[in-house]
Amino acid sequence: MFNMDVFGRQFVIRTLHLTSAVSTFIFAMVYGVIEHTLLTSPLGISILVHPLSVNLVGQIYFYHVLMLILAVLISFNPFFDILFFASTRTVKKQALLWGTGNIINFVWLEDLFYWVLFGEWPKDVMTPLHLSFYGIVWWYPVALLSASILYYLTIRSMRKMKEGAMS
Repeated sequence: MFNMDVFGRQFVIRTLHLTSAVSTFIFAMVYGVIEHTLLTSPLGISILVHPLSVNLVGQIYFYHVLMLILAVLISFNPFFDILFFASTRTVKKQALLWGTGNIINFVWLEDLFYWVLFGEWPKDVMTPLHLSFYGIVWWYPVALLSASILYYLTIRSMRKMKEGAMS
């Protein structure tokens, strides 16, 4: 564990949590690049072979399910031993909160990187699901705030646990 000073407050965080968030960020970036490269090809979604090109609902295809499974594995991988094997309820809750925050961040970051890494911006090709507010897709800040709250709850729980162990 190490301490971070944010706005004059001390936050206790494990390097495990930090590296899992960075891994999720990098995977979201790579997934956005892969998806943009595939879907902007002249062949479009038909470039994917069956069953990856199976349309499930709306703009969701089977490859989204596989990529979400990979995202869950990457987001929660550092915490599987905590979640499935011997650990306290508090530590399991911390792992679940942080991993869920990683997944939420993955979803909006992947969507953002689909556009931004190629010099585009979502507001130029809006659909009803992507209504923007001054160029920012409305659900990006909502997702970032939700993930930040989960991260904060995890850090607060770790700080309380550390303070309880010290006294």
